[in-house]
Amino acid sequence: MKLQRLSRWSGMLLLMLLAAAPAQAQGAKWFEASSESFLLFTDTNQEKARRLLTDLETRVAAVSDVFGDVPRRQFPIEVFLFRQEQDFVEALPRLAPGADIRTAFDKSAYVVRGTDRVFVVARDKSPEDIAGAAGHALGHVFFERKVVWRPFWLAEGVAEYLRNAGRDPDTKKVSEEAGFAVKDILTIVPSATYDDSADGGAFRKQSYRLLRLIAGENPQIVREYMRRLMAEDGNSAKIDIRAEAFEERLKSYVETRLVPPSVLGVVKVIDADSDRVAVHRGDLLLATGQDSNAGTWYRADTKDVRAARAILARFSRSPIEASRILDRAAREMPDAGLVQFHFGALELQNDKDKEAQVAALERAIQLLPLFGGAHAELGRLYALTGRAAQALPLLDKALALEPESADRIYQIQAKALLAVGRHDDAFRVMNLAASLPHADKATAERYSAAVLGFRREIENARREADNRRLEQIRNEVGAEVRAREPLPQRAPPPAPVREGSINYQIEARVAIEVMETVYPDYPEALRKAGTAGNIALRVDVGADGRVTSATVVTSAVPALNAATIDALKRWSFSPARRPGTRTLRIVINFSLQ
Repeated sequence: MKLQRLSRWSGMLLLMLLAAAPAQAQGAKWFEASSESFLLFTDTNQEKARRLLTDLETRVAAVSDVFGDVPRRQFPIEVFLFRQEQDFVEALPRLAPGADIRTAFDKSAYVVRGTDRVFVVARDKSPEDIAGAAGHALGHVFFERKVVWRPFWLAEGVAEYLRNAGRDPDTKKVSEEAGFAVKDILTIVPSATYDDSADGGAFRKQSYRLLRLIAGENPQIVREYMRRLMAEDGNSAKIDIRAEAFEERLKSYVETRLVPPSVLGVVKVIDADSDRVAVHRGDLLLATGQDSNAGTWYRADTKDVRAARAILARFSRSPIEASRILDRAAREMPDAGLVQFHFGALELQNDKDKEAQVAALERAIQLLPLFGGAHAELGRLYALTGRAAQALPLLDKALALEPESADRIYQIQAKALLAVGRHDDAFRVMNLAASLPHADKATAERYSAAVLGFRREIENARREADNRRLEQIRNEVGAEVRAREPLPQRAPPPAPVREGSINYQIEARVAIEVMETVYPDYPEALRKAGTAGNIALRVDVGADGRVTSATVVTSAVPALNAATIDALKRWSFSPARRPGTRTLRIVINFSLQ
């Protein structure tokens, strides 16, 4: 039997790989069904479509009755109910490394979260089978629409509440070994390796049963608790009960049938347009990460198909190519809200591109007023383009519309607060973004790392703000001083004092070497007066090298004649080789610099 089972899965995989292009089964007729929360496409029949959506809406009504209405979405949750096994297999999302593909194929349905919508993919089974497979995950989707903070036990309890509505109750008790104390149930958080099916799903069962006990006794307590979980400080909120009072009651609790309210007549079914079905099937494959397969469904030449091809570019092309394609599509199809959103959501660097994105997102929030993602992306771009003050109310609106995306919205809000100089608020909100529940461990680690980088941004911003403030204070103080005590007129600077220099030239018939020179004083009064020029003297030098006489021949500076003669008499020269007197002409030059 085991070999036959493996062979069956191998055959199904082979069929999937051999499907070269999408094609609806020969003679297959598709139906489109819609209700308040869901949009369904199926190639089974109208009755199955109606039954499945009625069943799902009934479960949503059961949750809303007790915990309050779930806020509306811009886009309904899309459900694909496939008659053909091959179609179901084709829509299977990529599995995590090491996952058992046989377990995935055994499920009747699963939930896929895309960038802008949520999908349910189901094979042709009964509504109860489909809800049994996908109901818990759907319960999380609806619960996350109501709160920012998600206590583990409450998330598991509400998810089971939706899955169990209308089902036969599970009356099997949880063993002492597998069970948890009420106090622990209320405080336990999941580990990175948590398996919610461990021990027969003991924690999940007990959370659901505890929630039913509390809600059955006083549903307002649960509603008030959930209201507080929407606040920034909701992580510290505690449900208003005494854990000890429920301890024994939980151990002895026996489930009863959870009877949901009636929602008959809320489903509309029509014949589906083949091109519309194809676009939505491609959108489903895009949500599962199958970019190339998604494109094979976008072959028609309708406006919706052109929009879908443009959106596909965001996930299958380089950022530059995607921006060009989406920019053109946004201008050509100004009423295509999702095209506007996906163009605006690209992270581009050019300021001109950012302005085009802002215009696209401003159109998107007009076309898609309940789409929190569009409000958040517009807030991000406002913060990047110097309009952070305008970003903050948009981000508050995004959080109210889409609390399940609170981590990203808070991260954008932190950037906007930093841009307006609210540094402490920015750091607090960034820490909130990191503390919130995340889709997976890798995302949680990325947010933790982002906090460290953001701390440096804040320190730099504070330093720049302090420097600007210090410069402003200096300027203000300087202006005040000048106003009270005008600066005295400065005296003109004194004329520069010229420096004097003295050098000489010797004219002689025979070579002679000067051994010692004594220069006359060059008085400051003469320098200031600009007195300069040459004094030529005739000098007689004895055989011993001493000056015997000095006489002025010509003088341009008579005031220095006497001093020059006195100075030259103290010169000495090299002794003569022969006895006798040597006569020299020495020109003393007094110059100014």
